[in-house]
Formats: sequence, C-alpha cells, structure tokens
Amino acid sequence: MTAGKEFPGVVLVGFMGSGKSSVGREVARRFRAEFVDLDERIERAAGRSIRELFAAEGEPAFREREKVALREALSMPGRVVATGGGAFMEEWNRKQLKAYAPVVYLEASPEAVLERLSRDSHRPLLCHGDRDRVVRELLVRRLPGYREADHTVSTEGRTVSEVAERVMELLRKTEGRKR
Repeated sequence: MTAGKEFPGVVLVGFMGSGKSSVGREVARRFRAEFVDLDERIERAAGRSIRELFAAEGEPAFREREKVALREALSMPGRVVATGGGAFMEEWNRKQLKAYAPVVYLEASPEAVLERLSRDSHRPLLCHGDRDRVVRELLVRRLPGYREADHTVSTEGRTVSEVAERVMELLRKTEGRKR
C-alpha cells in the first residue's frame, strides 16, 4: 500500500491445502497486519480440533461455529483473514467476506492439493474413503463459489513468498478502486 494509506485487509479463500494459512501469515507479516485463521479460532473457542468437532457435532454444527468466528474476525478492519475451505460456499459468509475486504481465491489443482495433504490426517472430509475422489468431487462442487472471489492467484509451482507477493501486487493495483 502507499505511504499514509491504511491496509484495507484481505480475505483468503480456497480449497484445503491451497496455502491460505501460510500465505495469510506472510501477507500479514509484510503489511504488519493482524492475521486471523478462522479454523484456529474455532478450535480455540471449542477446545477441540476441527476433526473432533466434525465427528462429535457434524458439519452443520461446525458451520454455525464458523459463522460465529467469522463475525468476530470481521469485527476489526485491516485484518488478513484465512477462511476454512468450505466457509466461502455459504452465501451469507460470502457476502460478509466480500463486504469486509478484497477476497482472493488461492487456486490449487487436485494434484497439488493431494500432494500437499499426503501426510495430513487431520482433515475431517478426507478421513474416510478415496482421498483422490473426495478432493476432486469437493473441488468441482466448490469451484463456482471460489470463482466469486474478487481475485484469483494460482499457487501452482510458487512458494509461499511468491504467492504472498502476488496477493500484495493485486491489492496495490486495486487500491482506491471501488469493488
């Protein structure tokens, strides 16, 4: 951002394993902004992991917890907010996030997601069945929602630093414009 301008904040959305948390931390560090990871907030408030919440309460109850965390995250301007992979799918959430700050979809192919999550056993939606099939089907279902983001940044073949720089470039280009 230019000198004297306040950072407007940014919201990072995308599929699990797309780099929302890693990129969000880096963008927040570079802009000296607060970073908010919605899933971490939900876990802290519940005292349980996302996986445990899904198992004990189911996805609908988790999504209600997500809305509460979202309201809290958006209560202060100028934050870098990383959502969970499914948060942007709900219309209410999408409207709130888009009204808060520019929304950037971090795009990753199914192959990249599967590679990045190959050793991750904590994702509740990947705990049962064929991970490859689940990732591909979920990504196809979620893609129309992700495409409603203001910007898209491919994470393919890029480091966290490179993706963060691209996000920052987009924010600089759109600074001062009405969305």
